[in-house]
Amino acid sequence: MNLKEIRLAKGLTQKAVADYIGCSSVVYSRYETGDREPSIDTLIKIADCFEVTLDDIVGRLKPDVSTLTTYDKALLTAAHNADERARQDALSMLASHTKEKQKETFA
Repeated sequence: MNLKEIRLAKGLTQKAVADYIGCSSVVYSRYETGDREPSIDTLIKIADCFEVTLDDIVGRLKPDVSTLTTYDKALLTAAHNADERARQDALSMLASHTKEKQKETFA
């Protein structure tokens, strides 16, 4: 998590963020340096202060769905809407086929 970069990009001081989330500047500074881990409630307050998502705060990457084909999207939708057994059966079948194709390629 790089709170400092986000804070600076928003033009905020450590004191302003600390006041917003209800802690001291020293405690907030430790969040930025990694010497202290904020609770989930504190992370939510920080995200609200910065007007960003929790994913942005923790540095979680969002998948690039712009490269998915219509077929890829249809597979994902079908998997999402299927029950657990159907998802497992489909995944096993696809994984099995992939392994067989790899064997044929390298044979």
